[in-house]
Amino acid sequence: MSKQTYKVCFCFRRRFRMAAAEAPADIKALFEQYSDNGVMGVDQLQRFLIEVQKEDNATVAAAQDIMNSLHESRHLNIFHRQGLNLEGFFKYLFGEVNPPLNPKLGDDDLDEGDEDDGVDEEDPKSQQIAEPPEYKRLIAIHAGKGKGGMQDWLRVDPEKVRRLSLSEQELEKAILTYGRDIIRFTQRNILRVYPKGIRFDSSNYNPLIAWMHGAQMVAFNMQGYGRSLWSMHGMFRANGGCGYVKKPDLLLRAGPHNEVFDPQAKLPVKTTLKVTVFMDFYARVGIAGVPSDTVMKKTKTLEDNWIPTWDEVFEYPLTVPELALLRIEVHEYDMSEKDDFAGQTCLPVSELRQGIRAVPIYNRKGDKYKSVKLLMRFEFV
Repeated sequence: MSKQTYKVCFCFRRRFRMAAAEAPADIKALFEQYSDNGVMGVDQLQRFLIEVQKEDNATVAAAQDIMNSLHESRHLNIFHRQGLNLEGFFKYLFGEVNPPLNPKLGDDDLDEGDEDDGVDEEDPKSQQIAEPPEYKRLIAIHAGKGKGGMQDWLRVDPEKVRRLSLSEQELEKAILTYGRDIIRFTQRNILRVYPKGIRFDSSNYNPLIAWMHGAQMVAFNMQGYGRSLWSMHGMFRANGGCGYVKKPDLLLRAGPHNEVFDPQAKLPVKTTLKVTVFMDFYARVGIAGVPSDTVMKKTKTLEDNWIPTWDEVFEYPLTVPELALLRIEVHEYDMSEKDDFAGQTCLPVSELRQGIRAVPIYNRKGDKYKSVKLLMRFEFV
């Protein structure tokens, strides 16, 4: 370890402890556990994928693909013919092949109606006279609030499907009295929520209020950067980022006495998310979700120390993990001024991959940094 001296404000000098970038002790211990004589072979990497990364279906071929990707990325100085050394293993953990969400997910159910629509592509006449598929009747859905008040607007007609539009103010006021009625309405009808008109600064409201009450369409000011928009980005990183996220079953079903999900209810914990953070600034890590799950925690701040740490562990008991988002904000500590914002990300908890993962970081606008990632470990306990 060495020390570096820098001038501060042209008037005095400060010394910072420096260290070469290297794997933390926890990573070294895992590497030693899954290697022999400093080399991790294909079989050992496969065992690591299954036991630590919880990829139960990982094959030897999948492990070999990871090693091949390092070779193709020209990490030749860290690639051994027999396997990976410690540096190569560390490169894999930080690599694009180790994302926090499954990149292969993506619901293709919307394409199923195109398989047989009665059109012969080789016959032009057939294309002209073919009838659209049966779901054409879903394209137009009657919209309107009616003459009555909120109770009448939320009335469910078993014979018709309607679309109701509410401003964020109308929704927030309605959930105080009609929260469960809103969820019943959205089980058969479409609810659209939009920002209030006085948001001249293009700011946004908390979209989780609408989502946890079953709203299918949550309109946003996409030019309004901030935590609300980051939550929107996080929700739609689910399902492979295809732009379509299925509503959780708990918002679609009703009990034997027509009882429905209540976002304000105190429910038993379904699972606990354990998050271990590795970084060299400090981070705010928390959950955005139903009120009982929402929390934000902060890693400790290190002063005059550029040595990364691997000892920040947080646990988040979750009652409704289906609606939970993991929020991460990275900041640089500044003793004299406001801490500098360094990056952020938001991830759907329901699709987090267990194990040690390379988490991409985004700027305020939601643009992904090309070469910046956090190394984090996710466990459901």
